[in-house]
Order: sequence, then C-alpha cells, then structure tokens
Amino acid sequence: MALMALLCMQGLWLYHTYIFFDDKIKNDLAEKFARSIEKEIYLRLDDDSRTPEGSVVEGARPDNDFYANALAFHEFLLSLGTNFSMETLDSIWSQKLSDDYASVGYLLQKTDSKGLVLEQIDKGFRDKSPLAYTVKRPIRKDNSEYLLVSVADPHRIVFGKLFLLLALSALTALFIGYCFYIQAKVLIRQERIANIRKDFTQGMVHELKKPTANILLSASVLTARKPDDPLEAHKPYIEIIRKGGNKLSSMINKIITIAKTDEDKIHLSKQTIDVKQMFEDLMEDYTPDLFSNIRFVTDFENAPVIHADREYMADVFSNLIDNAIKYSKESVAIHIKTEKAENHTLIKVRDNGIGISPKDQKRIFNKFERVRSCEEGRKSGFGLGLYYVRQIIAAHNGTIRVESTPNVYSEFTIRIPNKEQHDKTVIC
Repeated sequence: MALMALLCMQGLWLYHTYIFFDDKIKNDLAEKFARSIEKEIYLRLDDDSRTPEGSVVEGARPDNDFYANALAFHEFLLSLGTNFSMETLDSIWSQKLSDDYASVGYLLQKTDSKGLVLEQIDKGFRDKSPLAYTVKRPIRKDNSEYLLVSVADPHRIVFGKLFLLLALSALTALFIGYCFYIQAKVLIRQERIANIRKDFTQGMVHELKKPTANILLSASVLTARKPDDPLEAHKPYIEIIRKGGNKLSSMINKIITIAKTDEDKIHLSKQTIDVKQMFEDLMEDYTPDLFSNIRFVTDFENAPVIHADREYMADVFSNLIDNAIKYSKESVAIHIKTEKAENHTLIKVRDNGIGISPKDQKRIFNKFERVRSCEEGRKSGFGLGLYYVRQIIAAHNGTIRVESTPNVYSEFTIRIPNKEQHDKTVIC
C-alpha cells in the first residue's frame, strides 16, 4: 500500500509539474510572438528611407504597455504607406523560437476580424492538429486585422524540457513497480507456503491415521486374547500390524530420503536386481482377499535385471503402484511392462484411472504438488510421492516421464541406464 501511495504521489507530482511547464511555455510563446511583432514594427520605424524624424505618433505614450505603443507606431507607419511584412515577422519569430526550443512546425497568418486569411506562411505545420497551440494578436487598433501563430505540437516542447525529469521519474516508477512486484511475489509465495504447510499437515494426518488406527485396533485385539487362544487365529492381526508398521516406516524413510536428496547427501548401494522378482514380491502385498478389485497385467521382456539400490527402487515401484490404485476407478487394472535396450531398461506402470490433465503433468514431480482431483478431496497425500520417485531415479542417472489422458489412463515410464554406464555407488 505504501508503494502504491508513493507511486500515486509521484504521478500526481509529475502531472502538476507538466501543467506548470505547459502553462509556462505557452505564456512564453505568447510573449515571444508579441515581441516578434513589436520588433518587426520598430525595424520599419527605424528604416532610414521613411519620413524625417520629428513626426508625432498619435496614441503612443510612456505609460502604455509595449504592445499598445507598438500598435500606435504600426498605425503611424500604415499612414505613411509602410505595410507590415509577414516575411520579416517570420524571420524574427523563427529566430526567437530556435533560440530556446527545438525545431517545431508553425503557421503564421494574417486574418481579418471575421477570420478570413489574408496572408500566411506555413513552416512545416501541415494539417491543423487539435494539440496545436495558437496565439492571436490584433495588429490594428480597431481590431480589424489579427496576426496568428499556430505551433504544431507545444507538448513536444514541454516533454523536451522535462526529458531528464521524466527519465528519472520513469526509473523511479520502474524501481517502485519492481519493489511492488517483489513484494507481491513474496506475499504469493508466503501464501503458497502456508497452503502447502496446511495441505501437508492434512495429508500427513490422513495418511498416518489409517495405519495407526489399524495397528492400535489389532494390538488391542491381541492384547485381549485369552492365553489358550490358538496363535493361528490371530495371524491376520499380526499381519495388519506388520503392514501398518511397514507403511509408517516407509513414510518416515521417504521424508528422510527427500531431506537427504535436497542436501545432496543420498548414498546408493547398488546391486543386480531382478525386476520381475521385485514386482512379484511387491504385488504380494496387494492380495486378493484385501483388494479383490485389483488386477495386475505384467509383461517382463527377457526378465530384465537392473543395477540399482534395492530398497530405494522397491520404494519407487511401490509408490507407482500405490498411486495407480489410489487414482484408478473402482475396478483397478495395473499394467507393468519392461523393455530392455542396448544402453538402458524401460519400466512402465500404467493404470486405468482418472488421468492427469496436461497442466498438472508439468508439475506433478514438484515437491508438495498434488493433482487437482486431490485438492478437490477425492484423494489425499503428502504431495511428496512423485517428487521422491523423481529424486531417486535421478540419483540412478535415470529419467521418469508421464503420459496421460484424463479419465482414461496414466502411464509412468522409468528409464534406467544399464550397469556398465554408471558406478557401483552414486552420491548425488
């Protein structure tokens, strides 16, 4: 607000400064024109070829202003047959104009009392502009004739005089505008950070609530069991606790890993990994009795192996499967395909879900970003999953990209270089 007030004050000051200079220059032009007419008259008066000195000039008195006396002398000269010279006036006016101002077009005219042009001299005036400034002076005491000068663009003269001031003001305005932009950018960023913090908190509560509740519920059931109850009957609860603990541990490790990647401190312990076996192990966590609506379709070309960190890559694949389930339709179909090339291995995970809009595809790998459907309350999360995936893949010198059609599918393609292309241990 202070910057806006300062900018408004500067604009108001510039406006009044312009008005001041505009009036000053117009008054100066009027004064110069009157002095030019006066000089033309006195040049004729001082002409040696006119009548002898000592003649009486009627109407000329010491207490008159200079222009009134000039008109009296002009009437006297007309009585002697010495007419006004527009060419001489043009020469005098042009000189006075060029002494103080840049070259500017003008139009000199002599008219009668009804405005009929009797004589004129055009010096680059061209068409009469609404911005032109006209000075009108009577040349006869009975106002039967007038002399006019129209200056084509007096505003250009004003801006010429104000150039330095306007340049400095423009720089100041740009600086103030830049400060306003920075301030607005900071405020927007602060608001975004506040929203991110809020979303992260809500997502964290949502993600932690279910496994924690399952663990507590299962633990209470196990605590309440009788000593003679067979352990086999309680294995499902033990499995729920195990999976819930693994999920919590995975979330904690993900956040720790992201912090390490942000500080370039992640260490990879690479080994040969059978991609087919890793996915089969992961798919066991989504057993039919728990997720009867999930169907996996696999195509492991030549049963490829990759050289990577087993724990991190398991997290990467698990994240992609979780997302496929989370953002799919009621009947979930997850297609997993691998393709081995000479220099790299491609791993594709495709779902039949809600898809991702082109706008969201550009930002889903950013930290704390979640697609619009999430923000509308359909699903929740930390907004760290795909950021984590991208960081881990980048640590392996690989890449990840997404292709998607809204309400049809999303497919994530991971490209991992082959073993000979990178070292056994990589430090990001």
